[in-house]
Amino acid sequence: MLSILKGFFKLIRVELCLFATIGLFVSGILAEDLTGFQWEFLIAFLIIFFSVAGSFAINDYIDFKIDGENQRKDRPIVLGLISRKTALYTAILFSIIVVILSIFLNPIAMIFALINFPIFYLYSLVLKKIILFKNLLIAYGYSATILFGSLITDSFLEPIVIYFAIMGFIIGLGSEIMFDIADIEGDKVLNVNTIPNKFGTQKAAKISILAYFVIVVLDPLPFYVFIDSRFYLDYVFLALICIPIVGYIYLSISLFKNQTKENALKLRKLIFLIMQIGTIAYLIGGLI
Repeated sequence: MLSILKGFFKLIRVELCLFATIGLFVSGILAEDLTGFQWEFLIAFLIIFFSVAGSFAINDYIDFKIDGENQRKDRPIVLGLISRKTALYTAILFSIIVVILSIFLNPIAMIFALINFPIFYLYSLVLKKIILFKNLLIAYGYSATILFGSLITDSFLEPIVIYFAIMGFIIGLGSEIMFDIADIEGDKVLNVNTIPNKFGTQKAAKISILAYFVIVVLDPLPFYVFIDSRFYLDYVFLALICIPIVGYIYLSISLFKNQTKENALKLRKLIFLIMQIGTIAYLIGGLI
């Protein structure tokens, strides 16, 4: 029973589901829509959580052969902790929950949720096989949760939220291409089209580094350019945002020098930490 429970939590990647919801709350704060406990945001949180968890479940159901070739020791089906049937039933159940929860949101937010969550199921079933499209779709997922957070109460997208969502898309694109470097061996065996597989790890690394460079430029821009009064010439925000900027520079240098699977996996853990620090910088900037 304990091993099954462990396998289930590995299947839905609880920590990544929670990570995916951060953009929702930061967006709500940046839009000045979230000022205390609001049940709409609780529902939106659950929608994102179950959407992401369900997409991970269907992804593992579809990718069990690829994960086996890549020797993914973090995949519960590969480890024998959980069955493919359980993964499929989990994805179906969570999709039903998302549909039901969406009914309780305002019409715009409901439509946004109902249009977006099936896309990520289709990603695992079909769309991820299309080169670059898979990366663009996951990158959109990073920004979709941010946009969603601004639509929960007033259905209006504030300029700072749009700006934050654009950065989410860019960092998501760079990160996903970098993640494909770690899976190149299994992808080659199973003829999965990815940028590292098609064009080589060096070119893939350069594309990721370019995305990180763009983020290094964009991250502090609200300090210099009047996008939102809370960030303009705010030295606390500038000091905080310099921390992830240094992280992106370090990560880029490391990736440029070393495109091995081991280094890509190490940088995969680092990029999530850097993104969280950057998000916190924007969160604090939006609060003070």
